[in-house]
Amino acid sequence: MPRTRLLAAVPHLPAQLPACALLVLAADRLPDPVASHFALDGTADGYTGRVALLAVQIGLALFLTVLFGLLAGSARGARSATGPDGGRLTVGLSWAVAALVGVITCAAAAANLDLADAADAVLEPWWLAAGLVAGAAVGWVVHRLTPASPTAAPAAPAAVPAVELGDTERASWSRTVVSRPLAGLGAALLLGAAALGPVGAPLVAVVALAAAGLLVAATSAVRVTVDRRGLRVGLGPVGWPRIVVPLSDVASAMVDDVSAAEFGGWGYRVVPGGSGVVLRSGPALVVVRRSGRRFAVTVDDPQTAAGLLNGILAC
Repeated sequence: MPRTRLLAAVPHLPAQLPACALLVLAADRLPDPVASHFALDGTADGYTGRVALLAVQIGLALFLTVLFGLLAGSARGARSATGPDGGRLTVGLSWAVAALVGVITCAAAAANLDLADAADAVLEPWWLAAGLVAGAAVGWVVHRLTPASPTAAPAAPAAVPAVELGDTERASWSRTVVSRPLAGLGAALLLGAAALGPVGAPLVAVVALAAAGLLVAATSAVRVTVDRRGLRVGLGPVGWPRIVVPLSDVASAMVDDVSAAEFGGWGYRVVPGGSGVVLRSGPALVVVRRSGRRFAVTVDDPQTAAGLLNGILAC
């Protein structure tokens, strides 16, 4: 297992140990069921059996372990000298989430100690602030301590000769690319949200997982089209939202090998000097805008797309 993936995956099970230990070792001091969900004012409004809650916490830790392991795997490898270090960012974020979730679950379990009725449990709102502070501090420290990913020597994008078109000819090119890892990740996030909701998990966690699942699913497939209108990249299964680079804004088109690490991960990314839609590492169509900024999209047969776009520009 690569170092970055291991560092990103390792914190979640240990972070749940205090809460799990309370549920097991202090079982005789806890009501059954226990308060597992709390309103914004700290009062209990959801309850789960001790054994079920223990299973949920272990399952959540395993889910986060797999999730951040996959995210770190997508960001591994050499990065550009000017691009973000996706591996370090993922590791720091993973430890921040582990600390936040660990503080909240431990505090929620402790709020049930020595109560005859779980309805009397109160989780003081400042515990959320404490979890956020702990997560930010742990994430920042781990990010700083994580070794930087190696940088790749910059390589010049390959120039592509223009496809010759007659004055009356019309041509277009289109390809669809689907990222199975991203589609699987989006489905896993949505399933996680659906599983956590009925068992009294914190509403913020359920909403965050569902929103992340929808966002990932929306960028798991792209439809790339080149014609006389320029470049259009439709995101998601229905091709919306859509990124458009009009022909009037295109200076040239070329082909380059890009990596997910260079862009800080999968999906739609903004980096210094440009942006891109990266569903995998490998060949990409790169459009240079008249402002000098570049837009890249990983797609099959980018040479044909770049040649056609250059040919349309030459007409």
